[in-house]
Amino acid sequence: MAIRRIDPVARQLEALGMPRTSAELLSQRGTFLQLSAGTTLCTEGERGLEAFLLIDGDAQVLRRDEVITVGPGSVIGELATLDPRRTRNATVVAGTDVEVLVFDVRTFRSLADQADLQARLAPERVAA
Repeated sequence: MAIRRIDPVARQLEALGMPRTSAELLSQRGTFLQLSAGTTLCTEGERGLEAFLLIDGDAQVLRRDEVITVGPGSVIGELATLDPRRTRNATVVAGTDVEVLVFDVRTFRSLADQADLQARLAPERVAA
């Protein structure tokens, strides 16, 4: 009898509605981090060197006079990571303790180009 290891991060992504193969791929290609509330994920004006997939917890997106709360399944920092000419358009801070997958530029761009992940990781590309 074969025993299949269950990837807890992939399981969490599946619970967020992601297909198993996509969840497993993201879990394998990203770096899992647990961050404390108040941790800055990215700062407005910076270059996009990584993107984040929020797995658990909430983050606050701070833009000028606006604060938007995002939760599990949200992708953070994708625009500046996909386009090297752009900088971050918001500062994002963990509102609670969070669990995230972090993707470097090359990995994130590769994943966002895949048809089955594009709508989840780079919805602006699908809409264009």
